[in-house]
Amino acid sequence: MNINKITVFGAGIWGSVIAQHLAKKGYQVSLWEYNEQLLNVLRTQGGHPNIPNFKLHDNIRLTGNVQEAVQDSDMLVFVISSKAIRSFCREQLKPLLNGKVLPVVSASKGIEDKTFKTICEIIEEELPQLKDKVLAFSGPSFALEVAQNVPTKIMLAGKDTALVQEIAPVFNGDPIIMVPATDRRGVEYGGAIKNVLAIGAGVIDGIGDGANTKAALITQALQEMTAVLVSQGGQAETVYSLAGFGDAILTCMSAISRNRRLGEKLGAGLSLEEAKKEVGTIAEGVNSVQSVYDIARKNNLNTPIIDAIWQLICQGKKPHVLLHAMGFVDRGNK
Repeated sequence: MNINKITVFGAGIWGSVIAQHLAKKGYQVSLWEYNEQLLNVLRTQGGHPNIPNFKLHDNIRLTGNVQEAVQDSDMLVFVISSKAIRSFCREQLKPLLNGKVLPVVSASKGIEDKTFKTICEIIEEELPQLKDKVLAFSGPSFALEVAQNVPTKIMLAGKDTALVQEIAPVFNGDPIIMVPATDRRGVEYGGAIKNVLAIGAGVIDGIGDGANTKAALITQALQEMTAVLVSQGGQAETVYSLAGFGDAILTCMSAISRNRRLGEKLGAGLSLEEAKKEVGTIAEGVNSVQSVYDIARKNNLNTPIIDAIWQLICQGKKPHVLLHAMGFVDRGNK
């Protein structure tokens, strides 16, 4: 497969960093962004406002036009909000691709409400010519650290083993090492669930409890992740991979995790809307919590941590419900 031009959808922090990484490797990259304000800032500043000391590579062409972005593209990379994927594929990409077959990599994380489909499955459903051509890109990888050249391992999972082996070298290169995997569904579920769990870890921080409590929460939460992931056809061992345990440790423990920071705001007593406003950028765990909760209930799984996070996000309950879910029933209404 001859790949020269790559299209990256989404010029947020992660999308811009992925585009930069690919451009440095010599690929011609079209970086598409729907937000005109961000697009204008990128054009005028030549860098991303939220990435320190970051100058866009000369191989990156910025555009707000989808047709321009996909023209002559050899590979597509999705780094847009999970909530927008289906409509974007159906309304914008389908007419433009017109049956064209090319590899697709999804770095977007989330589970669709009601259908419980993963991002890769949504893309394949809306663009059926891409069946088994869509790969999941997931692992412990803060974009800001990759931008600072911090060594990073990321999983690339797909149903077509040969395609995974062919696409991995496109991304392989300092500071990124790609780890091939076949359990695409498990990798995607791990990436979505860990965002939900990280909100819970942040709540513990916001309440003001310590490392003891958070370690107990993460241990219990990973058991719940295993139950949900396996119930949806994922492999239990994927929980202990970069896309499960690895990503969960990173997202639950780091101060720069958006999901953890949102949880911290909730733990300190802010409403969801106030917390979202203070965090600023999208915390995908908010988009995934309903579907993860619904899966647990539909399958009669024992998931008190997930249930409590759902109550916090979707019912506006107070932070102490999470401590109660862990068995600390005498903690009052903190």
